[in-house]
Amino acid sequence: MTAARRRWPPDTLLVRILAPGVFALVVLLLVSLIVHAALLRQAAERGAAEVAAHRIAGAVDAVAAAAVPDRKRLAQVLSGSDLALSWGDAPDLPSDRARAASDLAHVGRLAEVTREIRIAAGLSDAEHGALQDVAVSVRLADGSWVNARVLAVSLIAADDTAFRVAVGAVAVALLLCVALASRVSAAPLAKLARTVRHLQPDGDAPLPQVGGPREVRDVAEALDGALHRVRDLLRQRSLALGALSHDLMSPLARLKLRADELPDPALRRTVQRDLAEMEGMVGYVLAYLRGADGGGEPAVPVSVTDLVQVVVDEFAETGTDVEERHLNEATVLARPVALKRVLRNLVENAVKYGANPWVEVTVREGGVEVRVGDRGPGVPPEDLARVFEPFFRGDRARAAGGGSGLGLPTAKAIAEAHGGALELASAPGGGTIAVLKLPLSPPTSAVTPA
Repeated sequence: MTAARRRWPPDTLLVRILAPGVFALVVLLLVSLIVHAALLRQAAERGAAEVAAHRIAGAVDAVAAAAVPDRKRLAQVLSGSDLALSWGDAPDLPSDRARAASDLAHVGRLAEVTREIRIAAGLSDAEHGALQDVAVSVRLADGSWVNARVLAVSLIAADDTAFRVAVGAVAVALLLCVALASRVSAAPLAKLARTVRHLQPDGDAPLPQVGGPREVRDVAEALDGALHRVRDLLRQRSLALGALSHDLMSPLARLKLRADELPDPALRRTVQRDLAEMEGMVGYVLAYLRGADGGGEPAVPVSVTDLVQVVVDEFAETGTDVEERHLNEATVLARPVALKRVLRNLVENAVKYGANPWVEVTVREGGVEVRVGDRGPGVPPEDLARVFEPFFRGDRARAAGGGSGLGLPTAKAIAEAHGGALELASAPGGGTIAVLKLPLSPPTSAVTPA
């Protein structure tokens, strides 16, 4: 887990395939539920209107057959506890719910005695499964109106819970199918990414077949071709490095022998110092160009504490004391010579550019940290971001002379090749602290003596 928070939702092919499908499915289900509710409402209103028309058909026929002076009284007589009838010259309907209902003329004998039918849909009473206040107005042949209000029309309970459960089950099944299809589509690419991530550029292992659609196979073939080209370049670089090492180091060795024969002591020391500086520069350049492969050195379990003490003892032999702080015992899987080069470079920087150098080894969170610090002036803030750039040297390094600007870049490359990291920071109160982080080795591994 890196310091930055992981993005959520992750920007992966699986999410990009799944998200549109889920969105479309959710929209489709919502539209289906809305349409279902509207159709259910429409069917309930139509059924209630037809029930109300059936209930008043006989009463309308009786009112139409009665004499005009008797119609109002007859309507009142035919009214009941849940049915209110009236006769008049105009329809009596709620204006916001009124509509024509010519399709109800087929009910009873309404078609024979009416010229127009209007209804007003009732108000839903979900608690009792009914529609309240269903109004029907029937226009008789002489132009008068029979108005009826049915207080409540019971409906067959259309409980849509089962429907919603069924829709939900179908939605879950479709989501699972879409997720499975998306995972199957993205799996070859994920497998390819894992395979490429663990391939060693200097190895000989080919890129395995990943299968999947044609586009994924094309990407795998292109990566395999690129991997072969990179390995060829690395082999050519190794050959060139070997030739360069031989061609440069051999003349330098002969020059050192000839310098020993110079009669002038001052000139001899100057030439020897220049040759030693050239030899050191060539060594650093070769180490940097050799990179993280360690020159073919095998990785073995190494005691970091013992290796640190060896480096400290070597500096003590030259008269430089390095303070040893907490040295916890820790074992890492590493290339001993390459790791020693990193430790020596860090201690050498602390000795050369600082004062009172110190070193400590700490085990924490499944890894080991080697801290090398000093109490010197520290690294300027503007240089901290560039100290790991090849050939970069700060003002104090340039003033001190010597060096190639490749020590820290080489150390960082070696640390990352071991699965670790190298960080550099200014210490509070002055000085510089270099932190080398390495993963711990399995406890069953045999430790190679430092």
